[in-house]
Amino acid sequence: MQPPQAPPAVAAGPPQALTVSGCQHATIGNIVHGDFVLHSQNHGKPVYKKNTQVKGFDVMMYFWDDRDGPVFCGWWFGPQVGGDQVWAFHPDKAMSPPAQGWKVPCNGPVDPNFLVVATGQGAAQAAPSSIPAPPPQQQQWQQQQMAQQQQQQQ
Repeated sequence: MQPPQAPPAVAAGPPQALTVSGCQHATIGNIVHGDFVLHSQNHGKPVYKKNTQVKGFDVMMYFWDDRDGPVFCGWWFGPQVGGDQVWAFHPDKAMSPPAQGWKVPCNGPVDPNFLVVATGQGAAQAAPSSIPAPPPQQQQWQQQQMAQQQQQQQ
């Protein structure tokens, strides 16, 4: 009799929820701060939607590929996917939004305080102090993403 085998490893996907914090631009900070949940996909990458509207507008975080030119390729914050109104931008092409290095406003300098953190499934409804640690697979995926971002910045 053979010992039971572990189930096959499941590839970790994008985070189910993200939290945005820190922003030197007061107006944009008030718009983008908060919890986002996985909403859909655009150009083969996840789209996140803030769990509350701001002044009647949705707040989306999404990836746009280089179909409109390389200057438009990257991660964006705006009220709709692919719209002309945008608040923040990161030129990274990773599979999920980068943690740091965002330009706020989108045509401005990098805001060193702006932070996007994966918070795990269901964490968007939890208070920040009660967010559980992500499962080991997600932690490994996050570490891989951070390593890729660090390599790209060098």
